[in-house]
Amino acid sequence: MREVTFFWKRGHVGNLVTQSLTDVFQSLHFISYSRRIPKDIRCIFKAHFKPGKGPADIGSMGFFELLEVMMEPETEADGTIILARINHPAANLSARSNGTAEVPGACFLDGEGFTYTIQGPPLKLRLFSGFIRMFAKPDRTSARTVKYLNEDTGALSQKQLKLAKFAYDRGYFDTPKRIRIAELAQELGLARATISEHMARIESAIMDDMFSSFSDIYVAPETLKEILQMVVDDAEELTDINNDGFSGLMLEIRSSIEEEMATLDLQRDVSDVDLEALIEESIAQHQGNISFIDDKLANRNQQLNQL
Repeated sequence: MREVTFFWKRGHVGNLVTQSLTDVFQSLHFISYSRRIPKDIRCIFKAHFKPGKGPADIGSMGFFELLEVMMEPETEADGTIILARINHPAANLSARSNGTAEVPGACFLDGEGFTYTIQGPPLKLRLFSGFIRMFAKPDRTSARTVKYLNEDTGALSQKQLKLAKFAYDRGYFDTPKRIRIAELAQELGLARATISEHMARIESAIMDDMFSSFSDIYVAPETLKEILQMVVDDAEELTDINNDGFSGLMLEIRSSIEEEMATLDLQRDVSDVDLEALIEESIAQHQGNISFIDDKLANRNQQLNQL
């Protein structure tokens, strides 16, 4: 199981929705799901509203529908516990994927910005990460392996943690080192090669946990077409057809596709003929996706003009 965390600075949270969360909330913490199927995702949140704002202002964000105020704050320091329905393309994609889920306690808006953490199988997370990158480029993305143990030791197993602590206590991680691999092996009564391999794995796991990134994920054009159709289908079920969020989202994806095409164009100098053909095909499919977006935006504008 893998876990990916996306982070947007507070000033960039508006990239996620038409009206930024920061216009209504001072802070917002995801507590749990009460229902989770595509197009009907209901969540419980703890919210602190900005001065002059309250539950009645939640509907202005389009994707966020207040269902119930479950508990009013007793003091200014307390938050308001709310039940809300989420209808956002990213949340819907996660619910459709049948294996990924947002992590309670690790999805929140605070003074620094918006943190969004999701867990699931690597391949599904890569698809989700690619979609996120297409419409709301995060300021920071990181990933780590999640291991479900009786005691949470993070990236390391219990045996790795004990060995790392043993090496740490004896100065292996000091600069300069106070003990060498051979001396560690002698104290533990194990072969030098065995300890060397274990320490290499420990260091690799720690580095992977800290720096592994899903920020440069490529979304295949045919896969992107399916995602775009999903966004359109979801948008068509919204009761408010005059939804600026739909247009903004589609335009942002269109811009990201153009950047993807430009990146592919730079690879045309490669002498490999087969690669050149693949690039040509990929660009053509991306152009089809741009046409798809333009058609849907034109249809939406036509519907609005008829109102």
